[in-house]
Amino acid sequence: MINLDISFLKELISCARGEIPSDVLIQNGTLVNVITRETYFADISIYKNRIANVSDPGVLDPANTKKVIDARGKYISPGFIESHLHIESTMLPPSEFARLVVPHGTTTVIMDPHEIGNALGEEGLKLLLDLAEKQPLRMLIEIPSCVPAAPGLETTAFTIDDKAIANLIQSEPRFYGLGEVMNYPGVLFKNDSVLNKVLLGKKLAVIDGHIPGVSGRDLDAYIATGIKSDHESTTGEELLEKLRKGMVTMAREGSFAKELHNVLKLIKDKNLDLRGCTLCSDDRNVIDLMTNGHMNSHVRMAVAEGIDVLTAIQMVTINAATYLDLHNEIGSIAPGKIADIILLDDLTEFHVSSVIFNGELVYSKNEILWDFSQTTIPDWAQDTVQLLTPPTSENLRAKTSLNDGVYPVNVIGVIPNSVLTDLKQINLEVKNGWIRPNPKEDILSISVIERYGVNGNISNAFIQGFQINANQFAMATTVAHDSHNILVAGTDHETMVEAIKLLQNIKGGYVVIADDKIGKLPLPFGGLMSTQSYQTLYNELETINQIFKDGVSNFDEPLMALSFMALPVIPHLKITDKGLVDVDKFAFTELISNINQ
Repeated sequence: MINLDISFLKELISCARGEIPSDVLIQNGTLVNVITRETYFADISIYKNRIANVSDPGVLDPANTKKVIDARGKYISPGFIESHLHIESTMLPPSEFARLVVPHGTTTVIMDPHEIGNALGEEGLKLLLDLAEKQPLRMLIEIPSCVPAAPGLETTAFTIDDKAIANLIQSEPRFYGLGEVMNYPGVLFKNDSVLNKVLLGKKLAVIDGHIPGVSGRDLDAYIATGIKSDHESTTGEELLEKLRKGMVTMAREGSFAKELHNVLKLIKDKNLDLRGCTLCSDDRNVIDLMTNGHMNSHVRMAVAEGIDVLTAIQMVTINAATYLDLHNEIGSIAPGKIADIILLDDLTEFHVSSVIFNGELVYSKNEILWDFSQTTIPDWAQDTVQLLTPPTSENLRAKTSLNDGVYPVNVIGVIPNSVLTDLKQINLEVKNGWIRPNPKEDILSISVIERYGVNGNISNAFIQGFQINANQFAMATTVAHDSHNILVAGTDHETMVEAIKLLQNIKGGYVVIADDKIGKLPLPFGGLMSTQSYQTLYNELETINQIFKDGVSNFDEPLMALSFMALPVIPHLKITDKGLVDVDKFAFTELISNINQ
């Protein structure tokens, strides 16, 4: 970025006054002014990386510029901003992520890399900072606040405590904010370590929040600490309460958690000031990004839901920039702002024809104009599947000392397109000391295996809702939010063991076995991300998803759904390597309850 020293300011002033040529002149377009919520014809000049002029058409001399961009028939908008993202869910390294989303008009993202933090620790976070450098996309990276997400409830390879966060803030100025404070019970119960992290976060630009389903006085208590954002609202009522209480509310539409419709349908006709509302994807995979776009698709959906078009654009520009405390630099088109500008063909589909990032034309005429260097991931970041003992089918059985019979078992109930789960009680058979799954009733075995060589923990339980139509089925992954131990579900333990072996062979990722069909998706970077191009990753993911589409299951995004079953900070019932977790109580629960054993 060009330093704003006195020499540059003098040059910028000279350009704005017409005394020296601009580098770029955008003519004949319709400006989307997100400051005043209006559109009108305007010409824009750019000097180096800053906007010099926003003028009436014809005022700026095209002979006094180095490059003219004809925006006739186009809308000139600020670049789009993603206000909450986990890049690991895209399964792409930063360069490939930038290559994919920049053509959709995204110029800034803020990323909470707590997945990398759990799998690769502080060195992994620093590696991500390095990989994010010199891209045609502004990547603001937060220090994860919750590594692990739920201390005591899961095993992770690394711990980033309040002392580590203090050291990272001191030693690495590239970190921009504090990642989402998912341990909201720790906040409400006044845990010293959690509150110290929040206080440390005040030294950074933003503190990201996470408080699903909490309202009333508990919500007040959480907000009172200074955590000012949330992306977990699943209803309009929940979003509205948070918005009214001063939180920056992010309407989320990810590849699995799809809440934009639910949260916007209540507020669209209330004539509210929505400056505190942004749009985010949180977790979005490469197929979704390639098929639907990035923030341009969120704006398109918001408009389709009935949100005024200029309000929707504000949500991904000036509103997001204000949340990031960058509204004096980005988020609108005005003199002195950084030149992050996109040209849109229309305000219905939001198709992007050109992208200017930091003053440089980086995308035009369906071509990205950037020389991407080869991404090199060090070996230590690709060797994270370290099982102490390879599990056997015996290890994956849910065992009990109860006599043979039928007993009520706590079962994880998958909810389509939601990271929430149900806590179900379903009668299952106990025979010869272990509880049997019942695939005919859609009840699969599920296990979590610690994968970093820490303790070799294995926990076993049951899950319902994937609607599997195969005699022998298993799906296994190292993408298991947020500790990312191995997570496997299946009809039988032998097939589950085979899936785990294949997963270890590819150094992490996803494996699916459905009778005679086998699909593998290698994600060796931390067991979370690919080292290949986004097109290669897309093809591999499509291939493995096709197994489900070929009659195995009609469930939407089963692999992404599976990945959230180990997240013990999202209600109601989850599983970690240490056992079954009742998230509402933030405590372990028994498989078979209310039985005198």
